Amino acid sequence: MSLRGRLTGAVMVPLAALVLLFGGITCWTLHTNYSRTSDRVLVGSVRTVSVALNAEEALRPRLVPLAIHLLQRRARAVTVFSVYHGDKLIAGMAALKPPADYDLNDHVTDRHPPATFPQPFRDVRLDRGYVDPRDAETVVQAAYLRNGMLNGKEVRIATEIRRIQDDPHAIAIQVADFRDDRRAYEQGYYLQVAGGGVLILMIAVLLFWWAISWGLAPFAGLTAQVEAAREVAPAHFRLIPPPNTLREALPFIQAFNALMVRTEKATELLRQFTANASHQMRTPLAIVRVHLGVLERFGADSPKGKAALHDIPEAVASLERLLLQLIALARTEEQAIDPEMAFDLAETAATVTGERAAQIEDDRLDMAFERDGDAPMMALGHPALAAELIGNLIDNAIRYNRPGGSVVVRLQRDPETARVQIEDDGPGIPEAERERVWERFYRLHNDNGQAGSGLGLPIVRALAERMGASVSLSSGSDGRGLCATVEFKAVA
Repeated sequence: MSLRGRLTGAVMVPLAALVLLFGGITCWTLHTNYSRTSDRVLVGSVRTVSVALNAEEALRPRLVPLAIHLLQRRARAVTVFSVYHGDKLIAGMAALKPPADYDLNDHVTDRHPPATFPQPFRDVRLDRGYVDPRDAETVVQAAYLRNGMLNGKEVRIATEIRRIQDDPHAIAIQVADFRDDRRAYEQGYYLQVAGGGVLILMIAVLLFWWAISWGLAPFAGLTAQVEAAREVAPAHFRLIPPPNTLREALPFIQAFNALMVRTEKATELLRQFTANASHQMRTPLAIVRVHLGVLERFGADSPKGKAALHDIPEAVASLERLLLQLIALARTEEQAIDPEMAFDLAETAATVTGERAAQIEDDRLDMAFERDGDAPMMALGHPALAAELIGNLIDNAIRYNRPGGSVVVRLQRDPETARVQIEDDGPGIPEAERERVWERFYRLHNDNGQAGSGLGLPIVRALAERMGASVSLSSGSDGRGLCATVEFKAVA
């Protein structure tokens, strides 16, 4: 799904809900007002006929037809009416019967609650629905509304019962509307409201789509830059902010350019790493290839063949150490472990020290382990990474030591730091080169002739950074040898 479509959907869904809500309110208002208006017309119509019947006897023959004519001439004709005197139909439709409680001699006033409607803006005082109180004098039952059936259809009926001046008996006047007519009118209005809502939504979609397209135009320009760079890749690609760049686009541009800088650095490091690794591997492979040629030429029993057989294992071992260190260096940034868990640094250091001490082949080298007390020394890191880090430092202290030298693994603790030191009394590292030894494949010019790859200390630093620890190099006791110090965050 495109961002343009997502934004349009995010805007249109609540807008559609609002349109639906507004349409529902409009339809409810239409239904309420239309029903109320129709009821008013019914009540007004029945009162018109009732007043005409209540006129003087000389005027009645002319007023009653006129009232009926008015009912039939309205915009929406109401032609269903009846006037009953007892069981006798005086005028209108015979099927429109009086209510069941209609009594010719009824003297109960307003058996049913009269119809009422909200007062208009100008409050007019009415007497039982009539402006002229004299018209209400002979009304037994003021006009009221009820539902009924007529010829199998639902109707809304307005009924008023009164006595005319020359007849003491009650007359029932009724006017009715078919409810399906009302529903048909209302449905026509509902369709108009629904059509208007759909039209509004369609116009809104077009407007929002255009507005979002216009708003995303700067990002489209950035995308075009990336596409152009993909076809013709420059050496150093950076997004160039277009004129009048939106403020919201600037953080994206800055983050993208920063990512490109990091990617270029990582690519350059990878290129250097590959070149250095291939260079370092070339030497032991060349040695093996030369010695294999000697064996093939002179045979294994010749003096030169025996010398070649003596040198091949050392070259293979050197190549193996290099490969193992390359793998370890690559894994320091790929291991799916928690590098900041609480662990016992003292236990880890003691275990690694014991393993390295057991691997020393002669007793020309002394190894010691020093710590204060037997309490655990909790630190933040990971025991496996810490063990590899400490093991590499001990291996360096053993490999580059002097005959008869010593290695001391020392643990120290303060409120914020758990510290491990690996100290030897070998030749050490000159202070001017102590920063360079952290570079991959860098080796000292004077390394006692020991075989190495120049990866041990870079692996140590990578592991320390992974755990949030720090590692530093300094001179040993009395200025002799080398002391490597690794500081972990202490856990209370």
